Amino acid sequence: MADDADRTESATPKRREEARKKGQVLLSPELSPIAVLLMAVSIATVGGPLALSRTRGVLATWLAAVGPTAAHDDPTWPLVSRALQDVLGFLAPFFLATCVAGVAVVVAQVGWKVTPEVLAPDFGRISPAKGFKRLFSPTAAVELLKSVVKIGIVLVLADSVIKGFLGEVISTPGMALPDVLGVAGIGIRRLLIRIAVVLIAFGAADWFWQRYRFEKSLKMSKQEVKQETKDSQGDPLIRGRFKRAHREIAKRRMLAEVKTADVVLTNPQHYAVALRYQADEMRAPRVVAKGVDEVAQRIKDEARHAGVPIVERRALARALFRSVQLGGEIPPALYRAVAEILAYIYSLRRQPSGAGR
Repeated sequence: MADDADRTESATPKRREEARKKGQVLLSPELSPIAVLLMAVSIATVGGPLALSRTRGVLATWLAAVGPTAAHDDPTWPLVSRALQDVLGFLAPFFLATCVAGVAVVVAQVGWKVTPEVLAPDFGRISPAKGFKRLFSPTAAVELLKSVVKIGIVLVLADSVIKGFLGEVISTPGMALPDVLGVAGIGIRRLLIRIAVVLIAFGAADWFWQRYRFEKSLKMSKQEVKQETKDSQGDPLIRGRFKRAHREIAKRRMLAEVKTADVVLTNPQHYAVALRYQADEMRAPRVVAKGVDEVAQRIKDEARHAGVPIVERRALARALFRSVQLGGEIPPALYRAVAEILAYIYSLRRQPSGAGR
């Protein structure tokens, strides 16, 4: 395990995926309660009067029925149960919307992915020793400080709202019950909105703090990055051997194609390019082999062994080597120069005793 001082590298995608499987994700616990609070205030503002009206109707119906029922010594529990069902029936959307808001904020932060490793039982989480250690850890101290700050914010805001609302509260004894409830609703809504505004700023700061802690916890040392690369891609020495073997096989295949060429153009010392042209198969001549220095010499050796003509064209050989990929067709700008050489080669083939070099 590397020391924190050695962890200077950003986490790799593999490290992030492994952390996610273990349940280690970027999550601010402060944002979800804020979303629930905002949703509750919004719904209460829009649907509060309707909810109070329906609740009043349910209570009136229940009170009208409970008197006669009690007078006849009949059980009143069915009436209570029915009233509770009616009240919960129109309050259910309220609770559902607030739950959806809380879950949506969590999903927005961490995404939707089930991690069986986190769901599996882990008795180490309920270890008294580990619990005691977490209780007195720096993280626990920060969380305690955050809770104290939030409570302090709520108390200060509540005090300011109550003081500003004191005049209206004093006049409530002379009001009817609906008016009293309206005044109380306005005060509560005003307090909740102020709390929400402050907590939004608090939650944003907490998210950046959680992001800092999360990224810091995932940092890796240079050795860990090298080891991960080695584990995922294999030993560099072995990869180098495979690459060299692959290049050697490709070189052998290329040299084997020299015998099918019509001509080999040379620099003559440094470059060699083998061209092949079949009028019924190709639109233009193709480069079947090319190389510099040692490879160029081997191409010329293969050409001599196969009886392929070798023609010295310094500028043309360099141009073909630089502009045409192995197996590619020559560019139109070089058609005429190559055509003259191929015509010369074909004329030599038609001569019974002709030979060209």
